[in-house]
Amino acid sequence: MDTFNSMQSRYGDLCSEIAHSLEKAIETDGIKSHSVTSRLKSLESFIGKTRRKGYTDPFRECEDIAAVRVVCLFMSDLERIRSAIERTFQVISSQDKISDSDAATFGYMSHHYICKLSEGYSGPRYDHISNLKFEIQVRTILMDAWANVSHYLSYKNEASVPQEMLKDFHALSGLLYVADRQFETLARASANYAARAERDIVHSGVSVTDLNADTVAALLLKLFPDRQGDYDMKHVSDFVSEVRSVGYDDLESLQRDIEAGLQEALNDEMRDPPSVFVRRGGLITDIQEARYARIGMARNCLKFSNPKYEELTDGPSAWRQVVMRKELTRKDVQES
Repeated sequence: MDTFNSMQSRYGDLCSEIAHSLEKAIETDGIKSHSVTSRLKSLESFIGKTRRKGYTDPFRECEDIAAVRVVCLFMSDLERIRSAIERTFQVISSQDKISDSDAATFGYMSHHYICKLSEGYSGPRYDHISNLKFEIQVRTILMDAWANVSHYLSYKNEASVPQEMLKDFHALSGLLYVADRQFETLARASANYAARAERDIVHSGVSVTDLNADTVAALLLKLFPDRQGDYDMKHVSDFVSEVRSVGYDDLESLQRDIEAGLQEALNDEMRDPPSVFVRRGGLITDIQEARYARIGMARNCLKFSNPKYEELTDGPSAWRQVVMRKELTRKDVQES
């Protein structure tokens, strides 16, 4: 117990380092994860595993005292996260419990990696944790949901499931597996549709009337190619909801009114440009003039061309506050 307590601080530092490094690597690769969580094995769990496995040197043999779980959105992300793990850490061993299992054991599937910090983690900050092993588990949201529910029901393996419930257990496992595959199909279809919308609207000049987030994003790229557009698609979806609420139901009418208000919006931007705040050391040290991003400019255009849309924003003053707060630029806070 004394040894475990003395090691807790080291393993706690290791957990924090793993989670931080892995989140950064996943973000760098453009992967949207649902969550990255770390946990430190409790003394009770450590003792139980040591006895169960018959460890003679538990701190060397127990490889999951520190562990991180990554829950991703799609099955294709599992392979991309694997690449991020291998690039970031030294992988000692790995187990693919997805490819090596069938749908009946779907609730317990995930990718498991036993790792150590790589040689790049050097210096006094890492000396006390550089030789410690840790575990990384990677699952999709549905895999994680089923694992959590089955754990809550205390069914840690198939042998623990009552015989009369086993058929339903297998059926539900298979259903979730199919759902995971369908989410993957939808993700590919969505990406293909967005690429086709951009190709047709921006590059080919094809007449597109359907008004949705993908076609609107492509339209804004076409109309304002020199303005910042690095926004989350949620912002585009919010804009689509706004324009539909005032009567737009096709892309052509939206484009017509954005273009109709463009000159007045440009004049307004010159007279009263939006601002960005420059921060140094957490303090605002300067306010600089900026330009509206694509969505902000489109909203400003509609303010001048469509009275209903202007009413939606509760007047010019409130409108400007909303645009400044949300849509000016992704560089609204500059750190130096």
